[in-house]
Amino acid sequence: MVALSQSVFIVACSAPLPEDPVNLKQSHINPEQKNWQLTSDFITVLVEAAKKGMTDTSSFNVFTSTIEQVISQWGEPDQTDQVGDGYYAIYKEKDTVFGYTAKGDIYDVRSNKKRLNRLSLSDLKKKIGDPAEIRIGDGEQIIVYNLSEDIQLKFIILNKTKRVDHLSVYHKPRSIQEEYTLTIQGESNQLTNKQWEMMQNWRREIVKFQENKANVYLNGRNEKKISLTFDDGPDDSITPRIIEILQQYKVKGNFFFIGSEAEKHPQVVKNAYKNGNLVLSHSYHHVDLSVLDKEQQLEEITRAGSALQSLIGKEPAMIRPPYGETNETLMKNAELKGYSIIIWSIDTLDWSQMEADNIIRNVTNHLRNGDIILMHSDSEKTETAKALPKIIEAIQERDFQIVGLDELLGIEAYQ
Repeated sequence: MVALSQSVFIVACSAPLPEDPVNLKQSHINPEQKNWQLTSDFITVLVEAAKKGMTDTSSFNVFTSTIEQVISQWGEPDQTDQVGDGYYAIYKEKDTVFGYTAKGDIYDVRSNKKRLNRLSLSDLKKKIGDPAEIRIGDGEQIIVYNLSEDIQLKFIILNKTKRVDHLSVYHKPRSIQEEYTLTIQGESNQLTNKQWEMMQNWRREIVKFQENKANVYLNGRNEKKISLTFDDGPDDSITPRIIEILQQYKVKGNFFFIGSEAEKHPQVVKNAYKNGNLVLSHSYHHVDLSVLDKEQQLEEITRAGSALQSLIGKEPAMIRPPYGETNETLMKNAELKGYSIIIWSIDTLDWSQMEADNIIRNVTNHLRNGDIILMHSDSEKTETAKALPKIIEAIQERDFQIVGLDELLGIEAYQ
């Protein structure tokens, strides 16, 4: 493969490439050399942008950007098409198209910039080298370069013009790349056979429910990271102890606080946030949201969000419905209010089989990449606080990172 030019270029959002650089105005450079230099420089800009997951038409990338971020900056697309399991949002004036998953993750950024029409296959080969693959399409050729294990840069050349029509920077979608959905684990010998059967049925139903739901999460990606989550606080004893333990081990926790309880213990909420933990919503009254009507659900979400925002200055963008109970109405209401619904993939059952050793075993016996671990931080959970140091140590001994849900899931924690 021919090496790329060693000139340094700064890739900026929609930055125009100089048409006539000063060093090309010298009389000894003939027009043919000048044209090739401009073409070579342009291809270099495209390749360097693609290595960062971008095209030359925007700063959105295929690693971390979402269609929600695009819409917040660019507005609604001119057109949206569904292709297979993905969607394509077309922004005509921006010369850009975004491919994204049902969860909103961008995996394909395309540039339709007219200047691409100057490039031919021979230009690409001369500058980048032979492609990894040439695919034959309907009236076109797709020229594929593998820039890394993660990124493909594809030039689509029309047969009738022999020139590039558009390009694509492609990263296999995270949801397709992994197809990674965990089952919910955790046992208790304190449950009756009927209670255990009901729990198992609920677990199967919630796993099925979250399929293709853009704002419902049970676990993170297939990476060696996990999140520790704590429901039902704050209180004036256990929650402060858990905050202290997390600080001692220098790890981040995720607290799903009840809005009405947060108002009773404002300093605990502030301390949780101040120490680097995420402060998230667990509704206002801790009721089964799935049995409420639309307006009642919205009131629970809104009141809890307002209570927490008044204490930390930010409204959460994540909510865990009490008991994990959700439905289509709640999913739509959460989305309307800017919330993702967070369930869990390991239940420590610290509310049932409360002994510290059992709580620890429910983590260590089931730990997997991307796990979201459910615990509680209300005043009855003394054994949870007792178990937490050993849980953290066991997780770290297995080389897992303990991270915030925003990092685990690749979504925003606050609005």
